Amino acid sequence: MAIFTGIASAIGGLMASTFLSGAVGSFLLKAAVGIGLNLLAQSIAGKPQEPVFSINGSLQAGGDLPRSFLIGRTSTAGSLVWVNTWGHDGDTPNAYLTQVIALSDLPVAGLREVWVNGQKVTLDYNTPDMSWGWQVKEYRNDGDNLWVKFYDGTQTVADSFLVNTCSNQNRQWDVNRVGRGVAYAIVTARVSKQMFSGIPNFKFELDGFKFYDLSKDSTAGGNGSHRWSDPSTWGGDGDHLPAVQEYNLLRGLRWNNQWFYGVQGMSAARLPADNWIKAINKCRAPIYGANGLEPTYRAGGEITIDAPLANALEALNTSCQGRIAEVGGFYQMFLGSPDAPVIHFTDDDILSTDEQTFTPFFGLSDTINGVSATYPSFTDGWVMKSAPSLFRTDLEALHGNRRLMAKVELNFVPYAEQVQRLMKSALEEGQRARRHTLVIPPKFWAYAVPGVIWAWTSKRNGYVNKLMRIDGSVDRANLDVLADMTEVDPSDYDWESGSDYRPPVDGAVGAMRPLPTPIFDFAVTPDIAQDSNGNNRRCGIRLVWDGEVTGVDTVMFEVRLKSSLAEIYKGRTEDVERGALLIAPGILLPNMLYEVRARYSSYDGSTPFVWSDWIEVRTADIRFGPLDIYAINIEQLNKDISDVLKGLGETDRYVQEELDRIGALAAEQEAGNAGMFKLLREEAAVTAGNLKAGYTRLVSVSIGPGSAIASRIEKLEAKVDEDIAQAVSQLTTRINTVGDTVEAQAEAITLLTADVGNFSANGLIRITSEATSGSALSRIAFSSYVQAMGQTAQAAMWLEAFTGDDGQLLSRIMTNSDQWIVTNGVNSMAPMTFINGELTLMVAKIKEIISGLIRSPDSKFVINLDEGFLKVSD
Repeated sequence: MAIFTGIASAIGGLMASTFLSGAVGSFLLKAAVGIGLNLLAQSIAGKPQEPVFSINGSLQAGGDLPRSFLIGRTSTAGSLVWVNTWGHDGDTPNAYLTQVIALSDLPVAGLREVWVNGQKVTLDYNTPDMSWGWQVKEYRNDGDNLWVKFYDGTQTVADSFLVNTCSNQNRQWDVNRVGRGVAYAIVTARVSKQMFSGIPNFKFELDGFKFYDLSKDSTAGGNGSHRWSDPSTWGGDGDHLPAVQEYNLLRGLRWNNQWFYGVQGMSAARLPADNWIKAINKCRAPIYGANGLEPTYRAGGEITIDAPLANALEALNTSCQGRIAEVGGFYQMFLGSPDAPVIHFTDDDILSTDEQTFTPFFGLSDTINGVSATYPSFTDGWVMKSAPSLFRTDLEALHGNRRLMAKVELNFVPYAEQVQRLMKSALEEGQRARRHTLVIPPKFWAYAVPGVIWAWTSKRNGYVNKLMRIDGSVDRANLDVLADMTEVDPSDYDWESGSDYRPPVDGAVGAMRPLPTPIFDFAVTPDIAQDSNGNNRRCGIRLVWDGEVTGVDTVMFEVRLKSSLAEIYKGRTEDVERGALLIAPGILLPNMLYEVRARYSSYDGSTPFVWSDWIEVRTADIRFGPLDIYAINIEQLNKDISDVLKGLGETDRYVQEELDRIGALAAEQEAGNAGMFKLLREEAAVTAGNLKAGYTRLVSVSIGPGSAIASRIEKLEAKVDEDIAQAVSQLTTRINTVGDTVEAQAEAITLLTADVGNFSANGLIRITSEATSGSALSRIAFSSYVQAMGQTAQAAMWLEAFTGDDGQLLSRIMTNSDQWIVTNGVNSMAPMTFINGELTLMVAKIKEIISGLIRSPDSKFVINLDEGFLKVSD
């Protein structure tokens, strides 16, 4: 019979088991048994080892990373497979960052949670368009900023979002990159200073590989539909039980009929079903915890394929106080509380002629009276956390008032209460120092299986049915059995959650972003908008806020109807320091309930702000009056006329500025900026005495930041001394972009001037067409202007079509002159004239007159229709 060597030697040489001959003595047997302890047991025995497994909390990258897979409930940051920046968000290029992160090289049961920058986030499973993935609720701010998409490893086609949307000339995701068998996530983040201070990091909490559960296979001694030959039947609660996980590792993990990890060629017969089903059921057995019933033993973690199988099984054994025994090529598992004894024996059954050893107590170096442990805590973002240390002051007193601690990392146990159960049972069992090595006759051979329990009644040692665990045994040549055994007690595994469990203090985890800043002292009141003469014209709303807040560039506001909650108006002001604003859009109705809210904002977007509550306000009862009935705003009309006349008068300066602009660009061209500006020039000039004649033609095209301009100027000039005749023609087209706004303009100018002494004449035609994303204007202007001896006269007319402030399309013809005459060119005795501010018609036929006042030129005959009287004077 082979020695029970636990994990290190038995699993390390599964296909060539180690046998020891009968010459093996008790010392060597004890040394071999010591190897078979799990990590926790080794720590209790004073033999700590470096941990082999841990949570992968940082994203890994590189082509030499070992493949890995996940088991049970666990977390991983994964490894970076592909990354690219792409797309536009307004004017921001490369506004999106997409990463493909491999999570497991075997399929997984599913995704539990996602952690971003240390904060557990909420995926919006009602996301309407799943091409980008689930939207992350915590990263919504003026739209969505983060998306997560998940594949469990069973996918059969490449992700279309990666192929069609994220790929560009920098990096491509090919249609053949399916990732068969690989569970992976696609995370996409939008550039946002308020949300991210750098590239976000992620952790993914998952349920690992779906395992075959022997206890659920009714054809193999269990009860259920699982079948080893049909992986589609696998999965369930057994995925989290260490006995199920170890059974699958010993049978060997395969995917798509290819071996992946574990033992190759291990048959089911070498893993006795009754033993393994019993171990699985012990893991599954419910035990009361702080949150109700839970399985006694669960495990979860990540295993890299370069990790020796022996180490993986050893770590899993630690999660359940487990041991594996290899007997003649058959592997059995024993875990947790000791089972019922398989046989009883007494002192009379021991061969007294052979060697016997007895260790009644531990040496000081092997003595333990306290345990500390660390484990991956999912409530703390899957960081390694220290469990409350377990101290025994009564044992410290027995050990000379010394505190002798054992420390272990339980990397495969993310469950806080299970960790403390393991610590307690290990410490209690660690006090069982009585260890015997003795020889028994051949009739005990069938029961001398490492891991089983015997009951010993011994007068010499004072035992009455004392339970002893077989830790190792060796067949001697005469069939006697050399056995090494240690005392055990089921009470070591007793657990009372209410008194034994000490809830850990869960730390607050999450992104340390500043809290959004509210708008301070915000209030709204009804107000009235007046015209320049102080007349109440429109109902309005006054907004008030604290304007002395740093880091604020604008105040944004929204107005909605109280009755329907429909938004009717929104805007912003950059005059933050003023602390108040009157809004009076024409869509506000009198004596109506509205709601208003506001918030601060900043240009750089680095500071988060929050909207105020909706505040109710009722507008003043300001109705339309007589001032609103007159269709033309005379004040505005006069201003428009003044602006146009001013623009016509500045045409000379406008043409000269265009010549200066072209000259400046020409200088830049010589300095090496030829790629942004091109110039064509033609000139001709002659001079004879005091007579001069010249011709100039300039054609320029230029591009600047967000703008393009093309211009042509022709100038003819004839001059004698200081008297001059000049003709100028200019054509200009330009387009500008500011953010999302585009402005286009085309203009034609023809200007004729003649100056002789104190007399000058000027004739002008100027055509302008302008369009933006929200307005349009077309204007044709004519001007005739003379100056003589310091006096001036001007006649001007212009035609306009444009969009008004309210979006209405308008057209008009305006004239400016001292005399305005309408005649047919034949009958000059009956013109319509407008002279000195009065309109005169010599003859008129009018079908209907609507008037308030009618009077004769001498005011002797007056009809006042507004007040209803007639006045006739001598």
